[in-house]
Amino acid sequence: MRHRVDHRKLGRTAAHRRAMLSNMVTSLFAAERITTTDAKAREARRLAERLITRAKKGYRAHQDGRAAEALAHWRQAARYVRDLSVLRKLFDQIAPHYIDRPGGYTRIVKMGHRLGDNAREVMLELVDTEVTSKPREKGRASAGDEESSKAEAAASKGASKKTTSKKADAGGAPKGRARGKSKSKSASKSGTKKKAGAGAKGGGKAADD
Repeated sequence: MRHRVDHRKLGRTAAHRRAMLSNMVTSLFAAERITTTDAKAREARRLAERLITRAKKGYRAHQDGRAAEALAHWRQAARYVRDLSVLRKLFDQIAPHYIDRPGGYTRIVKMGHRLGDNAREVMLELVDTEVTSKPREKGRASAGDEESSKAEAAASKGASKKTTSKKADAGGAPKGRARGKSKSKSASKSGTKKKAGAGAKGGGKAADD
């Protein structure tokens, strides 16, 4: 039974699950949006919300001159965010951005099902940032990229056709035809020689008679 168990095991051991969630929240704070499965996103969202709240407390303590309390919050957040540059971004940029927001720093956007295992795929992102305010392009490339790729493909095909035609003009007839012509010439020469020999033999017999 799962009484008083408020988290998902995600089919992993405790150490593996903690390491995976640590990597996910670090990537979320660095890129401000990540794509993963629904179950993993819900677990990572809980940890990310708590870390942002802790970063806000540390930022307020630092602004008020309480250096010891700010350092304590920094060390607690560093247990999960191992990258120093991302940890600085969390305390110096993300925490001041949400300083007046009581909660709800992240959101989950559904993206359909993943090919292969048919898992429900979602996008976990921070709310109201410069990156997440722009819509994310998914699926195929834009129309301009497709047109440029088609033009490049057509140009490469035209260049290959020109090179093959130049090679054919420079080399003359193909090797197969040249061999056929040489064989026909040799056969005609041998036939004329045989005819000449037969005629000489016939003339000698007639002289003897």
